[in-house]
Amino acid sequence: QRAAEKVQRRAKEVAQRQSTKRMLEDLGTEQYDNALEAVSRQIRELRVVLEQQEAKDREREWVAHQATGELDDNRLVDGVTGEKLIYRRRMEPDVPVGHQQKKPKRLAFVMDVSASMYRFNGEEGGWTLMESLSGFDHKYSWSIVGHSGNGPELPFVEYGQIPRTRMQRAEVVSSMISASAIAASGDTTVEAIEAAVKRVASEEADDYLVFVVSDANLGGYGITPEMLRRALTADPKVTACAIFIAERDAADML
Repeated sequence: QRAAEKVQRRAKEVAQRQSTKRMLEDLGTEQYDNALEAVSRQIRELRVVLEQQEAKDREREWVAHQATGELDDNRLVDGVTGEKLIYRRRMEPDVPVGHQQKKPKRLAFVMDVSASMYRFNGEEGGWTLMESLSGFDHKYSWSIVGHSGNGPELPFVEYGQIPRTRMQRAEVVSSMISASAIAASGDTTVEAIEAAVKRVASEEADDYLVFVVSDANLGGYGITPEMLRRALTADPKVTACAIFIAERDAADML
């Protein structure tokens, strides 16, 4: 009887998620705008941050008029007359904020789509990311994958295949909701971090960043802070961080 009740409960959850999926697929302009209203402030703030990021890979060049460094042959006469700033150094030049990058930064967003995350309105994270990154193709190349008991790399948005229309973005959110409906028990957070770090660094870019979201239900699966640290710092050229939506006890453990 317990098994039958469990199956019925899961079937009801799946039906509810499928109803949400159909609603998203039929989303009109007004409904879409209403869905975004809940995260409009976060989108505005994140777009400001994204716009202001500078290129990390800057050409070093000789900068003259330095007090120390290599003697500048063009300033020898000035040195005889007492001028102090007669040296030059190899430095990164001063450039305006947000100057043109030679290559985009590669970003990997690794979202928790386990069944337990459904109550946290995890789809809002999908809306926020996709709307915030819209129009920044020249600066960022990004992907979104999910992790749950079903696996560490559930693909939602691939590099180079970003959703450009409202319908495409709605379909991504719908897929994330559906994934949580059929998520098996288990935790693949560490494996998800390891896979994302390797994948984000697989192509040349201006910078490499991984953002992992998890419900922090890690202790029950034998996952320790040290295991997380090793996964997040596995590649020195990749900046990886984890965002945990945690109960108090889980937060204290981390």
